[in-house]
Amino acid sequence: MAEQLGAEPIAPGVLLIERRLGARLRHGRVLLKPEVAEGARVPPSLIELAWREPSPDSAPSRLLFLDTETSGLAGGTGTWAFLTGILIGAPDTLILRQYLLTSLDAESAYLDAVGGELSAPATLVSYNGRAFDAPLLTTRFRLCGQPDPLGQLWHLDLLAPVRRAFGRVWPDCRLMSAESKLLGFAREDDLPGSAAPAAWLGWIQRGEMAALGGVLRHNRWDLLSLAGLIPVLGEAFEDPGCHGADTHAVARHHWAQGRLGQALSLLEADSSRLTDTGLMDLADLYRRQDRWADCCAIWQRLASQGSQDALSALAKYHEHKRHDLPLALEYAEALAPSAEREHRCQRLRRKLQG
Repeated sequence: MAEQLGAEPIAPGVLLIERRLGARLRHGRVLLKPEVAEGARVPPSLIELAWREPSPDSAPSRLLFLDTETSGLAGGTGTWAFLTGILIGAPDTLILRQYLLTSLDAESAYLDAVGGELSAPATLVSYNGRAFDAPLLTTRFRLCGQPDPLGQLWHLDLLAPVRRAFGRVWPDCRLMSAESKLLGFAREDDLPGSAAPAAWLGWIQRGEMAALGGVLRHNRWDLLSLAGLIPVLGEAFEDPGCHGADTHAVARHHWAQGRLGQALSLLEADSSRLTDTGLMDLADLYRRQDRWADCCAIWQRLASQGSQDALSALAKYHEHKRHDLPLALEYAEALAPSAEREHRCQRLRRKLQG
């Protein structure tokens, strides 16, 4: 089996398949270089979405890309992570290692090997790994009575930035969709991840290994796509238009991180395509800069289309900023019936009376 898979036995029931990928590897449209595994090259917009709370400046200096194949997709104590793939950088090359469990009674040795890869400080990079791969591995470590190295690692789950930037643009945010749209990578003769359990159980129960090569290839492609997505997602968070990302969603991320100027620039540049909610956010950023003419232009445009938020904003503006009470009342009365509308109108009428 080891010979047919190009693997090295590292313990009874555990195989290691290692590939040195060289200094330049094309994956779809993206050229992968060893530097892609350097933490310093990850854009702050992505590191900010990592699991750990401290400042992005304190993130580990290296990345470790991880993907598992499992005996089932439900998780829990009855699910085995039988293949763990890891991609790391080294001088002048990327190194891809795949640890394959070929015997159930070898799990302890298998986890020893995987745990050794995870013991050094790193930012773990996965796709949906926070919800699936990491909890599953943690469960397997605990069931085997071994320390869990995952709890000490930063964890950047790329599903989060993909959903943030493309969740309202694409039909779905699966890894295959992301690699197709952002990397131009199309899988040929791929064995889907959902077929991996049957392939492994075929070996465990009947000694059938024909499908395991497809599982290894699928896992390898997953890891390469993770590495390729890092720079492309960084570009999407700096210039959403270059990859068709959701400008409003990306701007909201920068806003939440305190980069109001960058959020404003993004929304201004794409204002013709913003939804009403996006335009209201743009007006709010103008308001924070005392650009009242720009605010009112947006509010008036949306109010003419019946926007309740815009009518309310105009009523507040003319009451508190311009002190034009008749006009403020006019906008307040245009609001749909509600307790807030009645309260505002009554207050304005009292002010007008005296």
